[in-house]
Amino acid sequence: MKNARIIRFVLILVVAGVAYWQRGRVTNPAGESQKPTATLKEDPLGSAESKKPTATLKENPLGSSTESVEKVRGYDKISGARLLDRDDNDGDSFYVKAAGREFQLRLYFVDAPEKYLSDRYEKQRQRVAEQAREMGGISSDQAVEVGKAAKIFVERELSGKPFTVYTYWEQVYDGDRYYGFVELADGSYLGTRLVEEGLVRIHTKGPGSKEKPVPTPDGKSFHQHRDMLYNLERKAQRSDIGAWGL
Repeated sequence: MKNARIIRFVLILVVAGVAYWQRGRVTNPAGESQKPTATLKEDPLGSAESKKPTATLKENPLGSSTESVEKVRGYDKISGARLLDRDDNDGDSFYVKAAGREFQLRLYFVDAPEKYLSDRYEKQRQRVAEQAREMGGISSDQAVEVGKAAKIFVERELSGKPFTVYTYWEQVYDGDRYYGFVELADGSYLGTRLVEEGLVRIHTKGPGSKEKPVPTPDGKSFHQHRDMLYNLERKAQRSDIGAWGL
């Protein structure tokens, strides 16, 4: 009996010692001690540098004093645009730098002949033949020369000087080109000037669609602008200008 009391006393001491050693520690089910989790401060760096206000994106990403963007009748009016020198440029489609981005602009309403005759693609040759027929029945070779002249005219009017682009980013056949108007320094449209010079046919679409037509940047309706172009084309024909004089 005496030995049993001694054994019970020893066990009590052992249990009490373990309990004292484990005080203040909480174990998870896996037996690992859980330390208090850290709380993330609102300013993790705790520095004055992190308290600086964040930058605000400007409407004009370039921040150039010669370039600005404003809304005009649903178009982005981009002043200070520049022509980019690209091999793909031609009389109605060319690369520009405007509003902090580079893109290929396609003029509304007008179509310049191709700059070459393909020796591989029949559809391209057919297109040139169609352009030639609609520009006074000239030959395909003559149409190509008109196309080259249209490119030279555009380069002369736009190279090395700022101009204004109007676009609402309507894609050409869901591709990488965007329709638009180019306004020159004298306030005229580049497409209009190309018609006056007899270097394009009036063929391509205007802004919007038949169901939802969009006025031109100066407020003319589709029909008003197109009729004005036809009047200029007839004048060029009577004066044998450009393709009409071949």
